[in-house]
Amino acid sequence: MTLRPEAEGDGLKTLEDLFGQGQFWPNVDWDNTRAYSLGLGAIYINVAGRERYGVVAPGADYDALTAELQTKLEAFVDSTTGEHPVRRVYRRDEMYRSFDPDLIPDLRAANNLGYRVSWQTALGGIPSRFFDDNARKWSGDHCSLDPELVKGIFLSNRRFDAAGANITDLFPTILSLLNQPAPPGIDGRQIRLLEGSADAAGGGP
Repeated sequence: MTLRPEAEGDGLKTLEDLFGQGQFWPNVDWDNTRAYSLGLGAIYINVAGRERYGVVAPGADYDALTAELQTKLEAFVDSTTGEHPVRRVYRRDEMYRSFDPDLIPDLRAANNLGYRVSWQTALGGIPSRFFDDNARKWSGDHCSLDPELVKGIFLSNRRFDAAGANITDLFPTILSLLNQPAPPGIDGRQIRLLEGSADAAGGGP
């Protein structure tokens, strides 16, 4: 993202700005911006023909830029700690089986432990520094962490073969327990009930 000189002093963004009462990025030089970020780690390429002021050609230029962003963000080091703030950058085709190419972000930067997207970045602001200390209470916040670092717990009174299962598998599994078919084309798979479980023979929940 390239900013015009007046970007300094753009002011702090608020929730009112986020929900339609303000203006996003008023000081961005879109003619010289190749990518921008919004929300919790979502990165959009400023693609010609898709974005209003797009400058990156689809195809080889797009692929080269996404690869460059992945490499540089994952290699980036916080000089004060020696840590890598970004653990991994995911392409959207790694995150979704199908998606709207005009809506879904091109990349997602997933943070390491101890780091998250700033409050201002999440609200569409442009912080003046790379890093800020988070002085707010940080409790139960997994905003932009790499999913590999945020393990969930699911409790059930039925025994499942949960090896390799993830959150997308809950929807088709719950539907199967309710004797309902899963819609075609969804992400996730039905998790297999183990022998001896109450529903292993195909009974209802």
